[in-house]
Amino acid sequence: MSETASVATTRRRLRTELRRLRESAGLSQAEVVRELDWSTSKLIRIENGSVGVSVTDVRALLGIYGASPEQVEGLVQLARHTRERQWWSSYRHVLSPSYREFIGYEADAVAMMQFHPTIIPGLLQTPDYIRALLPAVTLAPPSEALVEALTEIRLRRQREVLGTGNPPDFTVIIDEAALRRQVGGVKVMKAQLEHLATAQDSPVKIAVMPFSAGAHVGMQGAFHIMDFASAEDESLVFLETAMNSPVQREQEQVAQYREQFQAMLEQSLRGAEAVAFIRRVARGMS
Repeated sequence: MSETASVATTRRRLRTELRRLRESAGLSQAEVVRELDWSTSKLIRIENGSVGVSVTDVRALLGIYGASPEQVEGLVQLARHTRERQWWSSYRHVLSPSYREFIGYEADAVAMMQFHPTIIPGLLQTPDYIRALLPAVTLAPPSEALVEALTEIRLRRQREVLGTGNPPDFTVIIDEAALRRQVGGVKVMKAQLEHLATAQDSPVKIAVMPFSAGAHVGMQGAFHIMDFASAEDESLVFLETAMNSPVQREQEQVAQYREQFQAMLEQSLRGAEAVAFIRRVARGMS
């Protein structure tokens, strides 16, 4: 977890406050864009966070909203922060906007809960597993250079999130199917499983959902719940697909995913039982 908020979190705070101030001023989006001679799509993109916003545009909006000097100063500082470069900025040419957003929130999370039905979670993957996995799960065949760049990014995420002195509280549930699928062959997979077994409680809590547990909501797909330190930064759920990682911001939906995650955790093997199961799967590979 980083000491200061990333661009993703800062942009969310900024857009939330800008929308709140517009609504407090009793102004519709149509009235604002008419006053500023903007397109409606520009304001929509600013308020939903799909684009950054310049200091000039922030000042223009706050002038219409009747913001106080203190509010102006605070939000201008947020706008300046959203223009700063992060470590992943140098990979913009290979990262989709949704992946950049995911990395930004991941960098700020103080707690993460993740489930994956078919793949070892990215923060726990070995380099060989990553290099074998990426070409197989990408819709368009990637070049060797792209695979290497994406591998570098994933390994950097591991160092930045888990390799710091202040890592998030990270709980992972991995389906048995992900443990048994031999990504990269037996040798690569055995090394991956041993890495999982030794990663338990340092600082990751790993649980295994065995086939014997039967049906559960995670069979619908992978999901990631992220919590943040500040009360103004609401929790998020990312849903993983082959195209991108759509984000769920509605707190009622986030609460439902959290409730289901806890139910799945109760069905899973944990602690020493999970480690023993992982090593038993590894021993059975040939």
